[in-house]
Amino acid sequence: MKPAPFDYFDPSTVDEVLDLLGDHGDDAVVIAGGQSLVPLLNLRLAQPGVVIDPRRCTDLRSFSVDDGGLTAGALVTAAELEASPEAGALPGLHAALRQIGHVQIRNRTTIGGSIAHADPAAELPALLLALDGSVTLRSRDRGERVVTADDLLIGSFMTVKEPDELLTRVRLPRFGGPVTVLELGARPGDFATVGVIVGLADASAGVTDARVVVFGAGGRAQRIPAAEAALVGAPAAAGLDAAVDAVRADTEATGDAHASADYRRHVAGTLVGRAVRSLAGITTGGTA
Repeated sequence: MKPAPFDYFDPSTVDEVLDLLGDHGDDAVVIAGGQSLVPLLNLRLAQPGVVIDPRRCTDLRSFSVDDGGLTAGALVTAAELEASPEAGALPGLHAALRQIGHVQIRNRTTIGGSIAHADPAAELPALLLALDGSVTLRSRDRGERVVTADDLLIGSFMTVKEPDELLTRVRLPRFGGPVTVLELGARPGDFATVGVIVGLADASAGVTDARVVVFGAGGRAQRIPAAEAALVGAPAAAGLDAAVDAVRADTEATGDAHASADYRRHVAGTLVGRAVRSLAGITTGGTA
């Protein structure tokens, strides 16, 4: 099929984008990499009157890495970050980027577009949540606001971004230890049937900070505070079984043609167990 008719604009500045969003509101969409929007347009599942393409907005295409983490414009691609030694050294980022589809997909996937799309099985929104990241949203009439990942993601393909707002910047803080991303899918490159992001700081002597996020299981990526609490304050091996049990008990999951909710919860626990063992160098023990 072909898209329904729409007006196309390719402004060269963010202010022009904001003017268009302010004028057209719900009738406008912003196209970034186009990997999700173009199929929706072709199937006529989305029929906007206006499509805004900000690809000429150069200030959305740069990124920087400092001691605190990564700051990236919304149009920076996954491939650009993957190729950067500085960005690749950030705990968890390279592992998440490598799980995004195939190289052709990563050449088009934008950091801001993926997060704004809020697919519950996508890696970047989950990583934003795991790292206590944030995004900057701008509108013509209400200015700029910074929104944390936990406040941004409210459901499947749903965020708090208003129709007249543009996601302009992503901030990913640097975690104080290694971070890994594990997921189960039907085939390499497919969206995750269920996935996890786990980070441990000072895992061998006694975990001082832990991050446990499950994605692909329910309506949005979700942190599991009980699993994190089970791992903190002792060597990772001591809290491993309790963390796995917490993930299986607390993960909000849904069933579909690919997997049942119970299966997703069980696999999430297994993946967290494997991630903790790998990060902490545990070779024996545990029930995961």
